[in-house]
Amino acid sequence: MQTSSRAAGPTDDGARELPIPGERVAVGGDRPEAVVRDVCTIRTPENVEFEFELADLPTRAMAWLVDILVMIGAVVTLATLVSYVGFAVGELGTALVLLFMFLVQWFYGMVAEWRFAGRTIGKAALGLRVIDARGIQITFMQAAVRNLVRIVDLLPGLYGVGATTALLDRHARRLGDIAAGTIVVRERRVPVPSRIVPQAERYNTFVDDPRVRAVARRISAAERDAMVGLALRRDELPLSVRSELFARLAAHLAKKLALPRPSTFSDEKYVLNLTAVALGAEERRREGRPGFASASVAEGPAGHDREPS
Repeated sequence: MQTSSRAAGPTDDGARELPIPGERVAVGGDRPEAVVRDVCTIRTPENVEFEFELADLPTRAMAWLVDILVMIGAVVTLATLVSYVGFAVGELGTALVLLFMFLVQWFYGMVAEWRFAGRTIGKAALGLRVIDARGIQITFMQAAVRNLVRIVDLLPGLYGVGATTALLDRHARRLGDIAAGTIVVRERRVPVPSRIVPQAERYNTFVDDPRVRAVARRISAAERDAMVGLALRRDELPLSVRSELFARLAAHLAKKLALPRPSTFSDEKYVLNLTAVALGAEERRREGRPGFASASVAEGPAGHDREPS
């Protein structure tokens, strides 16, 4: 895993494996509008690199404050409700509020990050996400570890240990992140389908097929990220590596989705069109239309132009 400072810009969501050490460099030239940000580079076994923009401490602090307000709001709401029926529940109401405070304080972050792909309400509001240091979605155990170690990061108060550790660590990790093997990154804006799949390779009969859209719901966030990353980087890969990666991914998707590759499709065309379906679902979700849940944010409205099949 490599960290460098680069001018801000869109990054490619990526795959996994083999974090590699690196250096810190400044890129962006003398342009006054250039914004220097830390970028974590993850290299796959196929020697393909993907970049994740590391979250800065001020933004993480703001996300933490939002989460604190959410937790306080939840406790105050319950306490208010209990006060209205206090005559009926008596001391049980007080015990209930105290128990709820304990559960919210210790399990809110843990459960939210596990269930919502590394996001709490605060992180989602600020466009942040916790991921595995290999570039994949975190597990429940990782979410549990990073949140349980938080008690040490909070010492001696106001995240003193955690902030100091994050400032000294080149991947901006607090102790909880180091123990769990995680990093906090800015949410990447996923390119829209028209930018992923060339018009000449898009097929209405496949992309708009209700059955294809239905089974595409089973594509996980990590799988979709790998599909997008491969689609964006395909022209940079040697032909043999490109063919092998698309073949492996196509075989995996066909088996998981029980959706055989059309005989007229190459492995690459099959993966690209499934990618268009997955990203189009995210766009429909954002516009309030029926669609599929997704873990990333699209850049803008998807193109509606399609090539006839």
